[in-house]
Amino acid sequence: MTLIARVFALSLTAFAVARGQTNALGSIRGTAVDPAGKIIPDVQITIIDLNRATLTTRDGWFVFDSIPSGAHQVRARRAGLEFLLVNLQVLANDVTYADFVMKPLVPELAPVTVRVAAPDAMGAPAEFTNRMANAQGTYFTAADIEKAHPRRVSDMLRRVPGLLILPNGEIFSGRGVVTINTNACAHGMPVYVDRVLVGGGSEGDPASINDDSLHRKAEWLSPTAASRSVIDGLKPQDIAGIEVYKGPATAPADLAGSTSSCGEILIWTK
Repeated sequence: MTLIARVFALSLTAFAVARGQTNALGSIRGTAVDPAGKIIPDVQITIIDLNRATLTTRDGWFVFDSIPSGAHQVRARRAGLEFLLVNLQVLANDVTYADFVMKPLVPELAPVTVRVAAPDAMGAPAEFTNRMANAQGTYFTAADIEKAHPRRVSDMLRRVPGLLILPNGEIFSGRGVVTINTNACAHGMPVYVDRVLVGGGSEGDPASINDDSLHRKAEWLSPTAASRSVIDGLKPQDIAGIEVYKGPATAPADLAGSTSSCGEILIWTK
């Protein structure tokens, strides 16, 4: 073979190889949409193994041309959306389609433990807290009293619906003075301070501060109290808790006087 023939043969071979390489290229096209089919622009589409990237258009489309045939990994991601990764097989002289349906990213939250705060019954006995948890009556904690900032204890009791506080300090439930004016309720609802009966019921005039069964003068009563009521002889800031039961239906059985038809009031000091 002459030299010219050999050169010509090599040229044909090189042309055939180059043409074969050109024919080994393909394209990748696709869209990015949400689960409802709405287009998503500006999604970053990346061919990971080729390190080629583009963004979806306003119409949600993306295009990669001149992609070598074979297997490729394509990733789609955008802030606030779950990223997706697919494996594609690109064919020579053909278009491979990849459509990404992208869902909103739902962050995984750490478990939260909710604890119900115990009522602020600082200074009150456990029995007060236990009865308050049963919600049988009306209860005021030291925090409630501090928040209300009453001038007198009777001002706090006036917040209880159905209570009638007479000028002489006697306290009756909403059924009226006349209908419950029995011996047990001759002077209104019995009032206990730290389990000592200090007024009301059948124990005598609540205007007296020497009013319990043993005629003892309680240390927590202020001798300069402006009101004639026993309860107003107490300073509101010295009270840890108040319980009000307007009748036997709500008064716990473990309390003295719970059978009284006019209910009872319990006051606990700090």
